[in-house]
Amino acid sequence: MFLNSPRKKFFVLGAPGVGKTTLVEYLFKFLKKNLSSFNFLGFLTTEIREGAERKGFKIKVLNSNMESLLAIRKDLIDSEEIKDKPFIGKYVVKIENLEKVVENLEKEIRKENAFFIIDEIGKMEILSLKFRKFVEKLLISPVYLLATVGKGEAPFLKKVRDFEPAFLCEVTKENRDFLRNRLKFEFIRKGKLIVIEGIDGAGKTTFAKALYETLKKRGINCIFSCEPTFGPFGEKIKSALIKKESNLQDLRLLFLKDRKWHVENIIIPALEAQKWIILDRYYPSTLAYQSSQGLPFRELLIENETIAPIPDIVIYLELPLEVAFKRIGNREKRITIFEKREFLERVTETYKRCLKLFNYLIIDATKSVEENLKYLLEFLDSKFKSSLS
Repeated sequence: MFLNSPRKKFFVLGAPGVGKTTLVEYLFKFLKKNLSSFNFLGFLTTEIREGAERKGFKIKVLNSNMESLLAIRKDLIDSEEIKDKPFIGKYVVKIENLEKVVENLEKEIRKENAFFIIDEIGKMEILSLKFRKFVEKLLISPVYLLATVGKGEAPFLKKVRDFEPAFLCEVTKENRDFLRNRLKFEFIRKGKLIVIEGIDGAGKTTFAKALYETLKKRGINCIFSCEPTFGPFGEKIKSALIKKESNLQDLRLLFLKDRKWHVENIIIPALEAQKWIILDRYYPSTLAYQSSQGLPFRELLIENETIAPIPDIVIYLELPLEVAFKRIGNREKRITIFEKREFLERVTETYKRCLKLFNYLIIDATKSVEENLKYLLEFLDSKFKSSLS
C-alpha cells in the first residue's frame, strides 16, 4: 500500500468540479480518525457560495477554525482594491492571505510524523512564490504529502505532476464514489497483496500457486488470483492475445476493464476480509508490456493506479531470455504476440524501471521452485513481522 511504499507523495488529479476537494476532505477525516500517530497539517480550498452563485474561494486550515479569503470575483469588490492585484479569470487572488497560512505551515515541516494535506496546488496558489517554494520543500522532504493538483500547462503544475516517485490518481464524476472506498486501502490494510511478476517463461503461475498452497498450509487466510482474470473481460483478453485480433488501444481498454472488475469483485473484498492475495500478474505487467509497445508509461501508471491498490510487495522472477525462450518453446500452446525476443528485451528493461515504484524482491528464476520458495518465505516472515509463524 502507499503508506508503506517507497513513495511519499500522493497527488489527486482531475478536472475542475469533479470532486477533488470533497475526496481529499473525506480522506483527511478518515486518516485523522484511524492514523493517530500522524500530525496532519495543511489546508483545504472551498468555494464561497450564496445559493447557486459562486462568489470566490476560501482557505480552511486543518485542525483549526482559521479561514482566509483566497479569491473573490472582481465584480464584487471596489475597483481600487483590484489595482496591482493578480487575478485568474474573473477572480482576484489574495496572495497575502495564502502566504500567511504558508508561513505558519513552514514552521511545522520538521514536526515529528508530519503529514501534509494541500488542497490545492493550482493556478491561483502558484501565483505566490512563497507557496511554490514551500511545495518544493515538501517534494524533496521525507514527509508525506497528499495534495490535489490542478490541470493546465503552467510549468510549475507540470513539474509537480511529473514528480517521481509519486502516486497519482485521476478523479472523475464516474469514479469518485468508487475512490472513496478504494483509496482507504492505501493507508490501512490488514490483508496483504503479494504480486508475482516476470517475463513470459519465468514460471510465475507455478511459483504463485506453490506460494499460495504453502501459505494455506501454514494457516494464512489467503486466496490465489491471476490477471487476466477468469471474469468476462479477462476471457476476451486471452482470446485476443492468442488470435492477435485486437489493436493496442482495444487491449489497453480491455485490461483496464478486467482490472477494475478484479479489484471490485476479488481484491477489495479479500482485503476487507483481511486475507492475503497471491496474484499471478498485476498492473506492473501492464506498465512493462504496454509501454514497451509504445504507450506512454506515465498515462498507464495513472490510469491503472487510479483503480488498482498498490501491492504490498512485488516478487520479480528474473530469467535470462535464452532460458525463457527454451521454456516457451516447450509449451504446447501457441506463442502469443507478447513472446518475441525483441519485445521481451524491452519488457525486461521497463520492468527495471517500474519495480522502483514498489517494495520488491528479485528472485533468480533459474533456481528450483523449492529453493526460491524457502528464500521468499524467510523474507516475508521478516518483512511482515513473523505473521507466517
